[in-house]
Amino acid sequence: MSRFFHRHQKSIIWIVVLSFFVGSVILVGLNQAGIFDSRPDTTEDELPDYAARVNGDEIDITELNAVANQIFNQYQSIYQQIGQDASVLLEGARGKYFLLQLRADAAEEVIRQALYRQEAQTRGIRLPSSDVEAALEQQYRNFLQSNGVTEAQLIDYLRQQGSSLDTFKDSVRSQIEVQMLEAAVDDAVAGLIVPTEDELLSYYETHIVDYDVEERVRASHILVEDLETAQEVERLLDEGADFAELASIYSIDTSNKENGGDLDWFTRGMMVPEFEEVAFELRVGEISQPVQTEFGYHIIKVTDREAAHTPTLDEVYDDVYADYTEEEAGKRVEEWYNGRRAASQIEINLPLVSAYILKEQDIDLGLGEFERILAEGESSDEYLPYYIGRIYEEKAQRAASERTELEEIEAPTEDELARIEELKTQEDADEEAALASYLVALEEIDVDETFLNRILGLNPDSSDATYLLGKLYVDRGEYVQAEERFAAVIAKDETYVDAYIASGDLAVRTGNYPLARARYEKALELRENSSSVMLKLVNVHLELGAIDEARALIDSVRAIDPENVNAAIAEGDVARVQLAEAAAERDELAAKETLTDEETARLSELNDQIEALYEVAADRYEEGIQRAGSLELRTKLGQVHLLAGRLDEAEDEFEDVIIRSPYTADAYEGLGQVLIARGEIEDGLENLRTGLARSFDTAQKERIAKLIVELDPSDIDLRMDLAQIYASQYKWRAAITEYAAVLDARPGDLDATLGIAEAYRWRGEHATAIQYIERAKETADEATTRIRLNEAIVEVAEDEAGAGRPLGPTGLNALIELAELRLSINDADAAIADLERVQADDPEYRADDVAELLRAAEPEPETEEPADDAETPDEEPSATP
Repeated sequence: MSRFFHRHQKSIIWIVVLSFFVGSVILVGLNQAGIFDSRPDTTEDELPDYAARVNGDEIDITELNAVANQIFNQYQSIYQQIGQDASVLLEGARGKYFLLQLRADAAEEVIRQALYRQEAQTRGIRLPSSDVEAALEQQYRNFLQSNGVTEAQLIDYLRQQGSSLDTFKDSVRSQIEVQMLEAAVDDAVAGLIVPTEDELLSYYETHIVDYDVEERVRASHILVEDLETAQEVERLLDEGADFAELASIYSIDTSNKENGGDLDWFTRGMMVPEFEEVAFELRVGEISQPVQTEFGYHIIKVTDREAAHTPTLDEVYDDVYADYTEEEAGKRVEEWYNGRRAASQIEINLPLVSAYILKEQDIDLGLGEFERILAEGESSDEYLPYYIGRIYEEKAQRAASERTELEEIEAPTEDELARIEELKTQEDADEEAALASYLVALEEIDVDETFLNRILGLNPDSSDATYLLGKLYVDRGEYVQAEERFAAVIAKDETYVDAYIASGDLAVRTGNYPLARARYEKALELRENSSSVMLKLVNVHLELGAIDEARALIDSVRAIDPENVNAAIAEGDVARVQLAEAAAERDELAAKETLTDEETARLSELNDQIEALYEVAADRYEEGIQRAGSLELRTKLGQVHLLAGRLDEAEDEFEDVIIRSPYTADAYEGLGQVLIARGEIEDGLENLRTGLARSFDTAQKERIAKLIVELDPSDIDLRMDLAQIYASQYKWRAAITEYAAVLDARPGDLDATLGIAEAYRWRGEHATAIQYIERAKETADEATTRIRLNEAIVEVAEDEAGAGRPLGPTGLNALIELAELRLSINDADAAIADLERVQADDPEYRADDVAELLRAAEPEPETEEPADDAETPDEEPSATP
């Protein structure tokens, strides 16, 4: 039986509605999320006829999934209460295991419900519909009232979810019927329980700790807003006024002012320490002086107190009687249910669910069933090896737990020592089996970081897990961490080809072509005649300008595989690179007003070369498009047309790509260049800006931004973007040029100032960096802006001084000014930190100014109260009692 479901089932009725009103978050059930699609975990594609059969009664798979959905919604509700999202439970391989657990819990629950229905039928238990309706109406009204929700609001919400109040009530009604029927069966099974006095005494003595009474007090309070009112109330009390009457007149605590401010009984820890300290020090009937809190001032009166003690049975007789009968009823019901289930004919038609339930009863038997299912191919679930690994790991953890307990014994017996060694052996064997199963799973499933770290926890030297973790980091854009993993694999295993290739691919992505070449060349040594590695290396050689090496590799690929389409495309890439170089030289010559005879001859030669290279590149790309087809090839073909001056053909290719994929930055860049070549500058710029906005490649963003700035130097925002692109690549000289252009157009621009200062700081030109910042401070009016500028000065000063060394006058002055500014915006803590740093770096520097600012930053002392008020606490309990 699902302990989780049974423990929380009463609240499950309202979970769908509560999810809307608690935190304004709508829960999404597993069915709605597409997690449960009703497919079985067997090798068959069709749906099973039933999920389970209980004494001949069949339970449909949709019923089981609905219960699993309810259980998950309860998890979601609990997670929301602590500000989390239960959907994390569904992530990765562990999410699959959690879903298996969820379905097993659901299976146990539907079996339990079926057995209860059958028992009710046997006993002739019937639920009058009027009782069900009355319970539904009462719970429904209580829900609306306790959550401050009107029926109209609920109807509106349900309508938004594609449901209705009638449909919802039908669902709730069915849950209430289940609960009421089960309660009736429990009552019938438990029967009348009349404990003897000896039984009650024995129960009391066994559970005597549960009835111990902590020290507690009962108090009343009057809560007012200010000290003046509190003193007025205190004066009236001193003159003999009634405490309860004053509470009804003066107290702002509306929850208890009408009953004299009574807070009822409370023990230590129920109130905040300050409130508790006063209450537990007062004698019965004694009234405190005003106690200040963030809510106002309390006057507390203790009306009763009780020391910690163990009550006699007579004193807690009713509680013991109720607890005994409840526990005894629970035992009888549990005994009946276990016997009923054991005697029933139960078949679970979902192999993995059945195996999981068996595992919960006996881990070794359950593990054996999982392994049988895997060996016989009874399930198509690709995560089955992972499940087996989890069970082995659970066995290892149990052995480790038992071993730890035994090792903590000061003087173990020989049997205990032998058991420790036995457990160590078992633990090692189970961990080895878990690792083996996980490594099998690696070949079958989509891996996730948690799963890979689980493997690395068992075997930190696992090259496969480390490599796959690196691949995950690449997908997340965490390139430094990814390269660290690939390098670690290579260090452990110099023959791990995939790590070299992955590292090379990453180096290409980050523009580190020398590293990429080294990685691919090593991979090629290990995997000779690999066409794919050769072609990767071709692209790197092209980026490095090594045309001859690229051609040689393509020839090698052709020799191995004459029909390799990627080799043909690579030949097109080589021709395109050469075409771009020839076109650039041609354009340079064509731009001259007059040409020498030699230059004229060279121009003619270049035109012939361009035509020949164009034919090769276009032909290879056309071949690639015909055989492999891709938008990338069409974009490359458009670029070739553009380089050759065939603008119409280039435009057609780029527009075709954009129609097929509106977010292809290369196509917008190419189309922009075509339009600019035609003299359509504005339209060209528009396409270039679109390409820039849709590009994720830093090199391309730089290329496009540079072209736009050349054509439209007045676009200051874009110059700022270009400066930041340069800065992201540590191209500080180029970044400085663009930041300076922005500052010429917009003097005092904060981002440009901070950017150019950063660039000069990285170049080691600290004085220039500070000059720019100081210049910006002259026109900065807002305190927050001046704070950012002074913080930048401190960073430059820190860099100039060196790590861990004291700041010079420039940095210290900036810190003092920062403190003044922070005080102006009431950030005293940060101001004190700045000033303390000045004192730490140079205690004598502007000591008077620092001391004065520190005095201003420290809170004003509270006004002294008369001596008889000195011990008055000044804070309230954390919540209104």
